[in-house]
Amino acid sequence: MKMFKKITEAIRGNEDFSDITSNSLRDILNGNILTTRFFQKQYVLLIMIAALTFLYVDNRYYCETQLAKEIDLKKKIQDAKYESLTISAELMNISRQSNVLMKVNESGSNLVESTTPPIVIEDSIQKK
Repeated sequence: MKMFKKITEAIRGNEDFSDITSNSLRDILNGNILTTRFFQKQYVLLIMIAALTFLYVDNRYYCETQLAKEIDLKKKIQDAKYESLTISAELMNISRQSNVLMKVNESGSNLVESTTPPIVIEDSIQKK
């Protein structure tokens, strides 16, 4: 705490604040306060603060747009997953043996279901 007091006393000792304290509200509103000696010394600091404020606002806007894009892409991914799941379920339903037989019978073709089970042919050449 002593260090903070020393710093503030050093600042008060080096600067002349009489210009700032004597200004009225009217001088502040028309901008005449910026012509005082104190503010003329601090123009670089004021410009730096204004630039940093601008960069802060710009960075915040950029982050918000990126976040909105991320949320939109997550929704699109979720919709694509649901659509894929729906299509997969429909394909499984269509490819069931009972549904295939029903479609064949509806088409009027003379195909008949085989009553003998399939025979597994084994390859006599062993793969290396």
